[in-house]
Amino acid sequence: VLRERLGVRCFLGLTATATAATARDVAQHLGIPPGNGIGVGCAGVPGNLRLSVSADSDRDQALISLLREEPFGSMDSVIVYCTRRQETERLAALIRTKFQGIPRPESAGKEKGKGKIPASSWQAEAYHAGLSARERRRIQREFMSGRTRILVATVAFGMGLDKADVRGVVHYNIPRNFESYVQEIGRAGRDGIPARCHLFLEPEV
Repeated sequence: VLRERLGVRCFLGLTATATAATARDVAQHLGIPPGNGIGVGCAGVPGNLRLSVSADSDRDQALISLLREEPFGSMDSVIVYCTRRQETERLAALIRTKFQGIPRPESAGKEKGKGKIPASSWQAEAYHAGLSARERRRIQREFMSGRTRILVATVAFGMGLDKADVRGVVHYNIPRNFESYVQEIGRAGRDGIPARCHLFLEPEV
């Protein structure tokens, strides 16, 4: 349509994360000949991100311990990624239950006078595509404003949203591919300040 009806002659397709196969598909749909102007590069992991992994027999308890202890314990914005909708609901409820009435350490932002969340708050919400559009917008606003500290989400969260001060990203499940992993940890530390990313591996049976 763009080429035939509007006379567009030059196309440029850009994305933050694309495999060589994805780039070829995009080029094919845009009518770009193979090998003509197609480039795929790897930017690598930003230097301010610190990555860690663990294989735990009890991931629920390991997650609670991770969120309670430093450095995650004093972070104001944390995303916990899950692969299933039901898992987000269950883990958000677990976090709220386990931390009910337990004060948390003051955050670095709080010490600088920029904190938005009371030190006693461990508020967690679940986010997935099964929620109504109105509910998703509400949860997004709460997280973006800092009123919700921990967001337990599927990949439905994050597309098109830019929250610069996410300090931690946790993968409760292994992402479907490396491309998804890079994209999801890239939502931490966009302000250039150090951030942490943790991946729970599936323990061998």
